[in-house]
Formats: sequence, C-alpha cells, structure tokens
Amino acid sequence: MSQNTHQVPRTSVEIRDSFIKFFESKGHLFVRSSPVVPQDDPTLMFINAGMNQFKACFLGDNPKAYKRVANSQKCIRVSGKHNDLDEVGRDTYHHTLFEMLGNWSFGDYYKEEAITWAWELLTQVWQLPVDRLFVTVYEDDDEAAQIWTRVSGLPQDRIMRFGAKSNFWEMGDTGPCGPCTEIHFDKGDLATQASTFADPEKGVNGTNDRYIEIWNNVFMQFERISTGELLPLKNKHVDTGMGFERVCAILQNVRSNYDTDVFTPLISKIAELSGVPYAQDMSGMPHRVIADHLRALSFAIADGALPSNEGRGYVLRRILRRASRYARLLGQKEAIIYKVVPVLAELMGDAFPEIRERASFVAEVIRSEEERFIRTLDAGLDRFDKIAAELQGTTVIAGDKVFLLYDTYGFPPDLTRLLAEEKGLSIDEPGFEKSMNEQKERARGAQKQVLSAGGSEGWTIYAEGSTEFLGYDLPSCEVKVLRFREDAGMLSIILDRTPFYAESGGQVGERGKLEGKGLEIEIVDTIKLNDIWFHRAKVTKGVANAETMGDVFVATINSEERAAVRKNHSATHLLQSALQKVMGSHVAQQGSRVASDILRFDFTALIAPTWEQLLDVENLVNAQIQACLPVRCDKMGIAEAQKSGAMALFGEKYGDVVRVIGMGSFSKELCGGLHVSNTGEIGSFRILTEASVSAGVRRIEATTAFGALAKAREESGIVAALRDRLRCKTEQVLERLEASSENTRKLEKELASLKSQVAQAKAGDLLVNPAEVKGVQVWTINTQVSPEEFSAILDGVQTKLSLGVAVLANTQSDAGAIAVVVHPELVKKGVKAGDLIKKLAEICGGRGGGRPDRAQAGTREPAKIADAVQASAELIASLL
Repeated sequence: MSQNTHQVPRTSVEIRDSFIKFFESKGHLFVRSSPVVPQDDPTLMFINAGMNQFKACFLGDNPKAYKRVANSQKCIRVSGKHNDLDEVGRDTYHHTLFEMLGNWSFGDYYKEEAITWAWELLTQVWQLPVDRLFVTVYEDDDEAAQIWTRVSGLPQDRIMRFGAKSNFWEMGDTGPCGPCTEIHFDKGDLATQASTFADPEKGVNGTNDRYIEIWNNVFMQFERISTGELLPLKNKHVDTGMGFERVCAILQNVRSNYDTDVFTPLISKIAELSGVPYAQDMSGMPHRVIADHLRALSFAIADGALPSNEGRGYVLRRILRRASRYARLLGQKEAIIYKVVPVLAELMGDAFPEIRERASFVAEVIRSEEERFIRTLDAGLDRFDKIAAELQGTTVIAGDKVFLLYDTYGFPPDLTRLLAEEKGLSIDEPGFEKSMNEQKERARGAQKQVLSAGGSEGWTIYAEGSTEFLGYDLPSCEVKVLRFREDAGMLSIILDRTPFYAESGGQVGERGKLEGKGLEIEIVDTIKLNDIWFHRAKVTKGVANAETMGDVFVATINSEERAAVRKNHSATHLLQSALQKVMGSHVAQQGSRVASDILRFDFTALIAPTWEQLLDVENLVNAQIQACLPVRCDKMGIAEAQKSGAMALFGEKYGDVVRVIGMGSFSKELCGGLHVSNTGEIGSFRILTEASVSAGVRRIEATTAFGALAKAREESGIVAALRDRLRCKTEQVLERLEASSENTRKLEKELASLKSQVAQAKAGDLLVNPAEVKGVQVWTINTQVSPEEFSAILDGVQTKLSLGVAVLANTQSDAGAIAVVVHPELVKKGVKAGDLIKKLAEICGGRGGGRPDRAQAGTREPAKIADAVQASAELIASLL
C-alpha cells in the first residue's frame, strides 16, 4: 500500500522527512546522523557512507541490539578511494559533502523486503515513472532478479545483470561484502531510450549521466579474507544508500543537483555577494564549487575538524583554498565564502542542529582561513605564471616547483593542477610527493592502518559477543577472553567484560594487568572502535596461546593512575564552566585530553583570554574545589538531558540514554568518563599554559592535586635559586632581574654598534676593482656573513659608494640574499635599485624590493645567486 498517494514530496525537507517516515512505518528506528568527523573509527578520515556508524553491527557486535534502522547521514568524500573533488562543479551530481539516505537490517529482513519496499517508496509514495527506472543485479544473483521480476513487473531486459565491478560491494580488501542491486533513473528522452539503455558506454552503468544511479541495496552475506576467499557471515544483513541530492533533482524535475533547493539559496547568495549572475553552463562552475565546498567545510568544522597542515585538517585547507581560487575567478579579492554560512545554517539547521548552533564559530574559522590565503594568493599566482613561462620543451611542471608553490605560497597541489589545466599543462605529482617526504600524512592515502575486529582472520575466537564495561563501579573483576590475536608484537584482546575505561571523550585509555594461571599480561592501552573494546597488551609472565588464554583472568586497573585521571577529568568540567562565566557563553569545548599527569582543554575563542581572565578562571575553579561540591551522575534520555541544560560536546555521538555529570549548580555536562565523587578530592588546580591552536581555537594545559603541588614547588625552587644568585630577598628578585636585563640589553646594543662599525669599515675594502658599464662603475661583491653583518655592510657601502652601482650577494645560509645599492645621481638618470632587484630576484628564485637607492631580495635557491650577479651588468646597461 502507498503511504502517501495524494501528495508527492517536492522540497528537500519533505523528501528527507518522507523517506524517514516511510521506513519508520516499516518498523525501522530513526538514528540521527553521526558526526562527519569519525569519533570511534581511526581508519576513516571522514564518514563517507551511511553504514560507517553501523560497521560493528555487520561484524557481529551489536550492543544496542539494532534490528531495523533508517537515517540520513552526512558524508564527505575527498580523499583516497572515494575522491570526487575534481568532478565537483563540472558535472551535475558529484559533491564533496552529500547526504546518504539509508535503511538497514541487521540479521532481520533480507532481499525480499528490501526490494519490495524500495519499489513501493519510489513508484507509489514518490510516484516516479516506471518507464524511467532500471534495475541492476549481480550476475549470479538469481534470487534478486526473480524478486525484481515479481515485485516490479519490469521486462527482463530492464533487470540487467553486471559483474563484480558494478554489482558486488566490498567494504575494503577484507571484511563484510556481498552482491548488490542498484536502481537507476533515466533523465533523458524516452523516445531514444530503447536504443541507448543497454549500450555499455552510453547506457545503464555507463559513463553517460543520462542514466543515473539513485539507490544501492547491498546484501551483506560474506566476509572476504586476505586470501581472497569468501566466508559466509553468521547473519545476513541489508545496507542501502540513496543519494539525497540526486533524488531531490529527480523529484523537483530539474537538470542538476545544483538546481534543487538544496543548493539554490547558497548559489543565489554567492551571486549576490560577487555581483556575478549564476549560469548553468561552465561559467557557473565557480558558484557551484563554492556552494559545494562551503557545505563540506561547514559541517566538518561544526563536527570538530579544523583546517591545518596534516590529515583531515589539510584536506579542509585544500577545499577552502580551492573555493577561494574560484571566488577569485568571480573577481573577489576579499573573503566572501564565510558570508554564506548563515544561509546554510538556516537551510539545514532543522535537520542538522549543529550547523545552526555553531554557525558563528564556523564562519569565523572560514573567514580567518580565507583571509590568510588571500594574502599570499596574488604573489603565488605571479610565481606560477613565471614557472609556466619558463617551461621549455615540456608541458609538465616539475615536482619541486609544485612543492615551492605549496611551501612558500600555500598552494595545495590540487590548486596548482587546476591552474596548470587552465594553461594546458600538468604537474609532476610523484616529484611533488618526493619533495614532501617529511610530511607523512596527506590527503591521499592518509588513512591509518589500525586495529580492526572485523571477521575471523588472525583471531583466536572463543565466543562471540560484546564487552560489558564495569569500570564505573569496579576497579577489578573476573573476565574471560572472547578473542585475541597478535599485532606487531602486541596482543589485542577482547574481553566479555572489563574494568578498563577505553579512550573516549578525551579521557585516555586505562592501563593495568590481567592475571591468570601461570600467565600475567600487562594492559598498556584500552581503545574502543565502533563500540568494541580492544585491550592492547604484552605478556610479562608465561606464554599466551589458545590454551592459556582460554582460562579465567582477574583484570585489575592501575588504581593510582585512575585516581589522578578522575581528578583531572572533573577539573576539565569545572574549567569549561569557569571559562564560560569569565569569557562568555560563546566559549565551547573543541576537544580535550585527560591523562593522569595533565589535562588539555581546547575551546572556541575569537580573542585570546587576558592574563587577568586566566587568573579569574583559575581562582573560580579552585573556589569550587574548596567548596567540596558533590558530584552527581544521573542517567536519562538524551532529550531530557539537553532540556535540563546539560552541555554536550559538539561532534560527539551520544546514545539514547546518557550520563549527566553535575557538580553542585556550577557545572552540568553529558559525559561518559570517570569522575571524583566530590570536587574537594581534586585538591587544587593550576593553569600551566595557554596558547592558540588554530583560527578561533585556544588551548589550556593544566594540572591538579600533586601535579599542581609539584608545579608550585618547581616555581618556588626557581625563585629560591634566583634569590641566591642575585643575593637579594624574594620580593627583590623581579627588580634585580629587570636591572640585570637592562644592563644586558645595553651591552648587546654596544656590541651590535661595534660590529656595525667593523662591518661598515669593511665596506671600503670591498669597493675595489669596479667594472665599467657604459661609463658607470659597477661593483659585484660576494659575502658569506650573518644577515645582521650583511645589513651593516650595506650601510657602509651606501655611505662610501662613489658614482656607480654595487651588487652584493650573501650565500652564508640556505636562504641567501642579494642586494643593490645605487648612487643618488644615477637614480636621477633612471637606474633604480628596486627595478634591478626585482629582475635579479626572478633569476635566483627570490622576491623582495626596496627604495630607488637601495633594495634587497631573499631567496631559497642561493645556488642561483651567482647567475643573478653575472646578469647584473647587462641589466644595468639596459637601464642606462
């Protein structure tokens, strides 16, 4: 039966809501999108598919007992295997960020229901024309083909069979996999359909975007192991994914995803800000790229990622700088991308509240990054043009030149490739990677090789099941091993229950020991991946094998470390509340790390806190410690917790039932970590450092209890040593230090003056044996001195220079310099040092400038300075 036969959804909001409600009517639980920045899966740079947050369920670990689930997951694909960056804006349907509508069955329904419901939603609820729909199945999947024939009534030639490349889905080289069936929509002229749909290139599953895939239903029934063999899974699952933006374009009957109401408000704002009207042809590509990239940037930043020079932060920086380059193509020389964030927040804030709640912070981060890049963009574009002009006999820009543009001007290789393509050139990417060998994590291939509990390969398995965490109440308990394996000399152990807290929410994983019959194991770390507890361990007594690991163990945490962690973690909650009270409610946690010796707290702040504010924060936290506030832990539903005013960490994925940690009336936060029972147990609190982490984010490092006492003793010891050395009372130490510093500065100034005098005196010895160029004396002088001495020599040369021109080179360090000094009378005749230095800098790969009588340039290619000096006489002659 149709769920809604009288009104087909048209707006993006209606379409998303219709999908979710349809599957709720089929017994599915709606689960909110997980953050696009993975919280518990280091194998992923970004969430790139709807199934990511349910990966553990496919692997046999389903702690929340999910059976049927539906959601709309925000995804980013910009690196590795799933990299759509270069296609964005060129075609009508590729994006860096997109929504994936999905429904899942974990050991519940299978092919019959999945196919039947898919057809019902598409043809009855959404009323898509059947004559435009095609189905593909795996070539050996007779069952799916028969179900489609019965359910859809499609003719056999429109239920098409394909091989593994198109219709067998795999998570990776190993892991869960299975055949899939895809649904494709024909956006073309029905009159020509019969002659094109079966064409291997222009038809279904071809390269022509006339036939566009809209929904993929994967039937997970195998596990691929490293030998290539397929093993049957214990349970069969369904994993589906539908491209939200694509189906919006179909239901709204528009040509392109960018013409849907998902994008048009953003594009309209970009056109308004730039003053350049939008067009659907290639002249509108900058609008499309900026709109797309803004979405990816905004959701990633809202979920906790920030632009940086490594890992996912580097990917964001690449995306932003690519968008900034396209803004320049719209004639923009000032930051405008950040001004579109409010439109995005209004457009998607109901479905994804985090983008509305963090809109101001997101805009500030983007603005700061935009402005930073714009400052170097013009110079970088000039340098690129010169590099391109210097190419001789090749159309490939060398890798070291690509690296120079990256290192000096902040151009990611993607941007240089784009610029090169506009001139019919390409870049030497292997050469660039070679130059970047000290940078180990980059956008491509940056995914970490880490632990995985997937499947059975390599594991000794005693029983299936999940780990029950008992650490809130017990420091020690009896446990049994569910499975273990050896990884690079270390054991990975999964227990049936554990007292060890797994790294989460900023708190480090706990350490301790396992003790059994003749076998002792040291737990060195505890990690949680997709709700699976990994205990990383090494054997300290006995031998770990299938027999010995099958015994009962006693698991015991390191109680001393836990006590210290509890104090630091509770202090982190007090710190966040204190920062908000002192600096304002806009302060929000951006990340943290809570260990036994130190706590680190990252928070949003548009300006740095003053020293007085930091003292106020420290005093406020200590006041709560002295007040001995009771620390409560209440369990409640997520909605109830948020309604009560409990703070949640942006980007954190919470369950339906959460723990709310309250400290008197001073602090209330959602938190799964370990805490003291009374703030008085913390003892004391000291801020150690405060600094900037990135645009709009600051970091405080602090310590508590004995750590704070140790810091106080260290500082007291320093003051005592200074007092003894300066031979004064404690209260006189600062005064004596200031007097000593002033005396030192005076001596250094005198020494610098003497050095300058000596260097200037050398100038007379250097101004000998000039060459003559058109009747003008020209001195070429090579030095190998410090930058300070070089500047002093220039002063001397300028003072003693007779009618002529001096060209001076300094090659002492890796970054050399070249300078020009021109006599004032020659300046009047048109020989200007600034003009000369620009031309000389081009020869030696540098840049610089200065006055008509004196100019200087630096270079990172000092080996080329000799070429510049040699060319100076000819350049001077051209100016005379």
